[in-house]
Amino acid sequence: MPPAAPSDAARWETVPACGVCRSPGWRSAGTVCGRRFAACTECGVVRLYDRVAEDHLHLLYAGYYPGADPTPAELDAQLANPTFAHRRRRLEAAVPSAERRLFEIGCGDGNFLASLRRAGWAVGGSEFDARTAEMVQRRHGIRLFVGDVASGPPPAGAPFPAAAAYHVLEHVYHPAEWLRAVRRMLAPRGVLHLQLPNHASLTRRLTGAAWASLMFPQHVYFYTPRTLAELLRREGFAVESSTTWDPWHGPGTVAGSALNTVRRLATGRIPWTDALADEADGAPSPDGSAVADAAPPGRPRLARRLVDAAAGPLARVEAAAGLGAVVDVVARVA
Repeated sequence: MPPAAPSDAARWETVPACGVCRSPGWRSAGTVCGRRFAACTECGVVRLYDRVAEDHLHLLYAGYYPGADPTPAELDAQLANPTFAHRRRRLEAAVPSAERRLFEIGCGDGNFLASLRRAGWAVGGSEFDARTAEMVQRRHGIRLFVGDVASGPPPAGAPFPAAAAYHVLEHVYHPAEWLRAVRRMLAPRGVLHLQLPNHASLTRRLTGAAWASLMFPQHVYFYTPRTLAELLRREGFAVESSTTWDPWHGPGTVAGSALNTVRRLATGRIPWTDALADEADGAPSPDGSAVADAAPPGRPRLARRLVDAAAGPLARVEAAAGLGAVVDVVARVA
């Protein structure tokens, strides 16, 4: 007889202490689908107070990326994503040409690693889900470490001159411990490049629960440039460069949040759900940067075209004010 499915209550846990500074003090930062968000009264980081239990994370991430393999032309188009050139420029400004070897934590579909390898870097990485790692090896010939890099000894090849994690830290349940483990993976004066959603962004402030990077319930910690810099300092890193601009996530988050807001006004619904096994209709893509258009299939998607046309300039304006969609930080082991 198969084991009984866990109850909904068993799939959730509460987090009374902050995983950034360990303080038990918090104040309410709102609710989504009846689940509470908390702002730490000590360090200011916002977290999901009621979150999916750690032993049920497979319900969120199993099969997160795999799908039909793209054609060679489609893959080339994906590798031309402007965020990849942006990331490479940021890395190459900090890493000498003789030391260009990078380990990407949570590399997803592996496309950034493949694009970086084309530019002459030696690359490696990790993924939480074994099926995703198999997909990366099949598509790109890059063999990944499978699992949580913070839960055991450093991966083969450590210490690395550079490591990166793009839109990963917001998923991490124990961020201070995770950063300590990443620091152990790095060589003395090694470089860490992080990018994650900016909770202080203008778009988040304007759209609230319709913010595309809310990504409930996958995203559990939310940072600003200030709170991330302070966390890095406490864990032995010195921030060398910081921006809130990204040429893909910036416009994508603005567009996704705007479309979520339109849908919310039209239907009264936010694009999030308590469901763990099934994605909600209109839920964001895994990067948290865009949502499906609310228009019925086959009808002109005029709203989407108009929003996309405006999103780029709007994203540049908010980033110029330091209130862009992402926190993008290059830090070095102090």
